[in-house]
Amino acid sequence: MSPAIITLLVLLVMVIFFVTDKLPAALVSMLGGSVLVVCGIIEPAKLFSAFSGSTIVLVAAMMVVGSALFHTGIAAKMADVLVKVTGHSENGIMIAFMLVSTIISAICSGVAVVAMLLPIVISVSKRAGVSVSRQLIPMSFAASFGCNLTLMGAASNVVVNGALQDLGVSTMSFFELGKVGIPISIAGILFFLTIGKRFLTPGDTADQEYLEEYTGSNKAVEFNKVKAGLCLVILAILLVVMAAGIDWLPMYLVAAFGAFILVLTGCIKQNDAYKSIDLSTLFIVAGMSAVSAGMSSSGAGTLIADTAVKLLGEHPNKMVVLFIILVLVTLLTNAMMNTSTALLVTPLFIPVVQAFGMNTTAVAVAICVAASSPFLSPVGSGTNTLIIRPGNLKFMDFFRPGLGLSVVVLIVSMIFIPLFWPL
Repeated sequence: MSPAIITLLVLLVMVIFFVTDKLPAALVSMLGGSVLVVCGIIEPAKLFSAFSGSTIVLVAAMMVVGSALFHTGIAAKMADVLVKVTGHSENGIMIAFMLVSTIISAICSGVAVVAMLLPIVISVSKRAGVSVSRQLIPMSFAASFGCNLTLMGAASNVVVNGALQDLGVSTMSFFELGKVGIPISIAGILFFLTIGKRFLTPGDTADQEYLEEYTGSNKAVEFNKVKAGLCLVILAILLVVMAAGIDWLPMYLVAAFGAFILVLTGCIKQNDAYKSIDLSTLFIVAGMSAVSAGMSSSGAGTLIADTAVKLLGEHPNKMVVLFIILVLVTLLTNAMMNTSTALLVTPLFIPVVQAFGMNTTAVAVAICVAASSPFLSPVGSGTNTLIIRPGNLKFMDFFRPGLGLSVVVLIVSMIFIPLFWPL
């Protein structure tokens, strides 16, 4: 049996365990990576290499930053103000945070956006007496589709544009993605305020014990103007530097510096900083990173893409090609994460669609949009994994609303991509 087939079988078994929820997601992720090591598909060191990688550092550091908003009393103050604006309406709170998440993620990492909004969403939901868990998925998903507003919205967008340049074809401008990103964002928000709301977890499944630990609500938190002001300044600097995209100052390093300074200045105590880092989330990220590497090294991703190309024939309908690319990349990004998917499919698909005489910019936009659609599983993106523990969410809690949103994104993309970039 070829390495590609073995990898796909491992991924299938993992999906079954994710869906049935028989084992913790962190354990399934690490076991999947372990099987690929035993089968010789990835090197043993690769299984744990993610723990020293930038994604783990970014996720862990942003957990500390988010928790500091609670321990300085900022989250509580913000919650009081926002509740006055949104009222105690679930829809009002949902639309407010989806809008904020969408707008900020246009220029900042989705993981950073979710980590920074998470404590405020929790506080507002508790103040208003609405379900915490039902607010987390719309906010997280908004951080993903908001990435389509600008070229800097996601690392996968930059990867796709870089691949276009390497291949010698037209690249995308900074706001070009927004032509389809704005309709997708509007449709995504409307989806959750109408049909999508019905597919959210009923009641409140949030892990209250964990929330008390994360928010520090099990101890008296006094609002300290000096520490609160310092925390807000650090947070503002983080957002600005991340949005600036400075080459020698990557996001994970900025987030780590921010977390260190928050501890050093007493905005959050060292023990509380440790407690804010959820190890199960980090193991999910590490395990899926190893599986993603296996998808690339084994040729599993290439096998799927090549099979799709062969099925298209020599003179396929261009709309059909666009549809297949959108669906395929969406499925891959839920298994491989967005940057890995973009790295794999862009140099694979662009030469093929050139042979079909298609508009390469249209295809590049489709890849960007689909790569930023990790709505089908809790492990498709760091934005999703961050909310698993606070919301105590399972695979189907993501899949049910995620499937509907994926269909919405697909329909909007099929309408607006050919409209702005004729195939």
